[in-house]
Amino acid sequence: MRALFRNRNYRIYLLGSTVDSIGDMAFWLAAAIWVKELTGSTAELGVCILMINLGTLLSPATGVLVDRLRRKRTLMVTNALTALALLSLLAVRGPGQVWLIFTVMFCYGLSSAITNAAFSGLKQQLMPKDLFAEANGLAQAIQQGSRLITPGIGLGLLAAFGGHVLAVMDAATFGFGLLCWSLVRIEDPKPQPPAPQERPGWWAESSAGFRYLFGTPLLRQLTAAFALALFAMGFLETLVIPVATVGLHHAPTWVGVLVTMMGVTGLAGGVLAGSLVRRIGPGMVTALGLALAGAACLAMAAPVTWIVLGAAALLGFGLPMAIVGSVTAVQLFTPNELMGRVSGADNLLVTSSQCIGIAVCAAAVGEIFYRDLCYFVGGVIALSALYLASRKAQRQGLPADAAGSDGSEASGAPASAVEGTSAAEPTPA
Repeated sequence: MRALFRNRNYRIYLLGSTVDSIGDMAFWLAAAIWVKELTGSTAELGVCILMINLGTLLSPATGVLVDRLRRKRTLMVTNALTALALLSLLAVRGPGQVWLIFTVMFCYGLSSAITNAAFSGLKQQLMPKDLFAEANGLAQAIQQGSRLITPGIGLGLLAAFGGHVLAVMDAATFGFGLLCWSLVRIEDPKPQPPAPQERPGWWAESSAGFRYLFGTPLLRQLTAAFALALFAMGFLETLVIPVATVGLHHAPTWVGVLVTMMGVTGLAGGVLAGSLVRRIGPGMVTALGLALAGAACLAMAAPVTWIVLGAAALLGFGLPMAIVGSVTAVQLFTPNELMGRVSGADNLLVTSSQCIGIAVCAAAVGEIFYRDLCYFVGGVIALSALYLASRKAQRQGLPADAAGSDGSEASGAPASAVEGTSAAEPTPA
């Protein structure tokens, strides 16, 4: 961790990333409530959240874009355009302009897809490869910790000043992220296109990320297991309500207690995940995180408050491990010239799986008792973990250029990057 903070660029990046991430998470929830206030429709609230996911599902196309352009410049332009899109919400005056909020939320998802892929591609210029896991772990810890405060920030601003101030606040955090990226000093070469006679067709270029992902055993197994697990975790978006109300006889707002518990333990899980990846490899860390998450979901079926609280704590601890392991594997085992397309393909598969899980549970929760759904979710996640743990490819550890003993030994970036002259999720989108 010390090597990370000796890196000047990483410190600047982390500051912008943290501020922007807080603004994003505060805005997402509050924007949906804003739609509810304007229209009185719970269905349109759901559409608002859905639009983010729809924008994210374009990640394979944005991955092609990222692999063709200068990545730092792409990040900065995306920041600026997203801030301008948010400022367009100043035109919202009533339910007749709700379509504008939906459009901005779609652009938000699109922006997230672009910046995540571009940042993954920039990472080799920002830091040595042996720091990727620690940076991803710290980013997950910050993201989980931010969940403890962002609902209060977003809903507080909405209640006190209205949606216009909320939009300006989030646009300002994008501006701050843009400023931080302008201060990051790295080379940002334009990818070299193939000669015209060697240039693949559009379909071949667009599908290159999927072909590489499915053609690499470690990544194929990880993506399949993680996508299946996220399908099951999608059930939790709805399932936590009957867990609190039917199982424990609490008010629906008690779900906030579970979310808080997950955020607290997520801090520890994220920090620990980085060091575990160096010791046992990203595949086994993902398997461990999924095993803990599966056990937690099974325990949520218990009609006992303290057991469910413990399950939420275990879920919050395990989930960041699974995310860090999966993200780090993609970043370490993918050629940099394919990073945008492979990241986009991976993002599409796991995000769409979670969306399908949310939809299936929404249809099933009224027909199937919640405890049976908890058993199903826990069983599916546990099977995903068992599958990963049994695969030989997942036990191979880190590639040679990512196994340095300190921050300056890896070949993924020049030594000057560690010593501060030349940055880990979440990106300053």
